[in-house]
Amino acid sequence: MKIDDRLSEVFDTQLVTKTTADGDMIDAQTGEIIQSAETKIENDYDTTRTNLRELLTTGQSALMHALDVAKQSEHPRAFEVVGNLMKQLADVNQQLMDLHQQKAKLDAPKNKDTKVTNNAIFVGSTSELAKMIQNMNKEK
Repeated sequence: MKIDDRLSEVFDTQLVTKTTADGDMIDAQTGEIIQSAETKIENDYDTTRTNLRELLTTGQSALMHALDVAKQSEHPRAFEVVGNLMKQLADVNQQLMDLHQQKAKLDAPKNKDTKVTNNAIFVGSTSELAKMIQNMNKEK
């Protein structure tokens, strides 16, 4: 039994989790690293970006090969495949740009101090105000 377990047992308390330099938490009982939400988002972003970039690289190579085949065969189906592959690569490019926009939104500071003040000011005499109120009552 670990000393931490014994101390928590003697003092009848829960084990406190430790944190790493990255801000991740370490479960005191299992020693498992529990990633913070920010770390998870950053890791997922990096993985997704890497995957999309690899898809683009592979797709560009496949496109060049398919284009060579289409030119040599002069078959309409081969050119159709090239066109579809070009569209798919354009879609992956758009996904990569969307990923950057989503990441920028997540990283943007959140302003919670947005206050809206609506001031309605009536400029006129009291008789004009009374007439306006009477007209509003008549409309109802």
